[in-house]
Amino acid sequence: MINLTRSLLCMLFLGMFLGTLPERSFGEVTDKHREVVNRVTKRLLAVMEKPEGWEVWPPKVTVIDPGFANAFAGFRTENGVDVPFIEVTVDTIEKIAKFDEEALAFTIGHELGHLYYRHSHKKMEFFQKFGNDLQMVRLATDREKELEADVYGMKLAFKAGYTRRGLVKDLNGWRGNGPPYCRFEGLKLNHPSWEDRAVYLFDDERTKALWQSLSSFQTGVMFLENQHYPHAEICFRNVTEEFPECYEAWANLGYALLMQYCDGLDANDLRNFDVGQLVVGGFYRRPDSLEPAVRGVDEKLWFEAVGAFREALRLKERLRLKDPFLMVKANLAVAYLVHPGGKDVGQAERWFDEVFTALKDENQAKTLDPLVHASILINSGSARGFSPELTASTLRLLAKARTVRGNGAAVKAMESALRYNQARTLTVNPEPEKQQTALNLFEEYLDGMTAASSWWPIAYDEYVSLANAAGVTSKAKNEFRKPGVKDWRPVTVVKLPDGKAIGLSQSLKQLIDDLGPADVEIPVVEGTNLKYYKYTDLGITVLATREVLAIILDGKAAPSITVNRPGLGGESIQVSVGMPSAEIQKRFGGEWDVELAHLFDVKEYHQLYRDLGLAVQYDNGVVKELVVAVVPVNETR
Repeated sequence: MINLTRSLLCMLFLGMFLGTLPERSFGEVTDKHREVVNRVTKRLLAVMEKPEGWEVWPPKVTVIDPGFANAFAGFRTENGVDVPFIEVTVDTIEKIAKFDEEALAFTIGHELGHLYYRHSHKKMEFFQKFGNDLQMVRLATDREKELEADVYGMKLAFKAGYTRRGLVKDLNGWRGNGPPYCRFEGLKLNHPSWEDRAVYLFDDERTKALWQSLSSFQTGVMFLENQHYPHAEICFRNVTEEFPECYEAWANLGYALLMQYCDGLDANDLRNFDVGQLVVGGFYRRPDSLEPAVRGVDEKLWFEAVGAFREALRLKERLRLKDPFLMVKANLAVAYLVHPGGKDVGQAERWFDEVFTALKDENQAKTLDPLVHASILINSGSARGFSPELTASTLRLLAKARTVRGNGAAVKAMESALRYNQARTLTVNPEPEKQQTALNLFEEYLDGMTAASSWWPIAYDEYVSLANAAGVTSKAKNEFRKPGVKDWRPVTVVKLPDGKAIGLSQSLKQLIDDLGPADVEIPVVEGTNLKYYKYTDLGITVLATREVLAIILDGKAAPSITVNRPGLGGESIQVSVGMPSAEIQKRFGGEWDVELAHLFDVKEYHQLYRDLGLAVQYDNGVVKELVVAVVPVNETR
């Protein structure tokens, strides 16, 4: 364990945004910057009681110019005395507050809140007690400190006569300043998302519900992007329950359900449908209306998905929305291609026709994301076949989509699906040249797509049949790329036998609403709201603050965890408490760089599969405990 000395820790401070230590370069600081900060600070301090524990008060407040927006609070130890300070950057004054004292008051009030609660000292005490370990716990307590400072700063600003207008301006200024991140992504950071901070600040229920829904929507989109469909379903159901007229949430809910349905299809199901490979389609990434497990055919999921899509379309008509709903209609077409009762070509064609009729309008087509547009073409071609023109159009769109940061993996998967669908189309052409092209495309697909996909064995059988017909020797299955050791979707949710689910970053309130009060609540860090919530009959313990941080399966009644390969219809495996360690290694493979990590206690180790979001603890060669959690990388080691 590494213990930092007080001489190092006396310089710890807390920031308004990410709290990173800047390189101080005092530069373009003018009297105008200093004067607005001094006026606000003087007004706030006039109504603030001197906090306990500080021999020196008030803090020195200065303006610095490091080249980015932020504000910091901390202390320096001078001659054995802790001297508090606050620093506000030029960009904060100019770009966030725009010299508006109303907005600036809530930023400076927040930093005074850090000093009032002596957060830097508490951070120092945490390091002295635990060193650099327990990153997940430390970041959780840091996020709570930010919320505590938010509320203190808001109350102090109101007490000083500043208004709600300033709070809204300050909040939206910070929200638009940096790259957005959702509640789940915030589990790796020391600051909550701005949407979650807003939920905590506003007291009227309608406003709180709006910000909560924005947070849930944003988190749900992240889960859709990463193929965590059950978790995305939870998020979008929350939004539709609170705001039933949010058509984007209904459309995304339908998409999450349809993808779960497709995940449950195996190779035999897909053979019966007789369609080419379907790809991840489109979903709404922003809710503009809110802004100012058993494998096999699951009919219930299919009908719920279609019902959600139709609800989105109903809202379009009733609210007279301009959105053409091309994504919704294209996803409905896909749904009818995999209808539980068998492929419904008529309904699929109806929806595809509506989409392609709209896309004839060039202005309409330009509004569609290239990745979404390409997915529509691929899915339509999986049923209709691929003409050279359709293939060329799809490749152009994928080339354009590839230029967008973060699209690389999705584009690669779509290119692979396109090869397979092209090969199927060419198979029926008797020309030797076309047959050879089809064979080449099949081999490229089989080598590029993981064999865990339900489409892979179908493609292989079609490839062998084509090779035999052409008098060519086909490659054996083991000559193609096998699934990679880490080709698994990270685990973010645990499903219970009754169908309920517990997801990381889920609100504590929703957890208790779903499962009832815990049998036992055990405080984890003194002076914080970080607790274990133990559900004995379920064999589960949940670590949470206001949100779920970790799900611990530690009892005989604990459910198993399902781990899926990426891609629709991919292989899935089960891991559970009581499983021999050899079985875990067999299922995940022995090539993992498994880390030994302290998660909750510096005296206990877990074997951590970091990329998988899963940790295991053994007792005499048997799984004693499974933990689902986002474990931040300890960058200070």
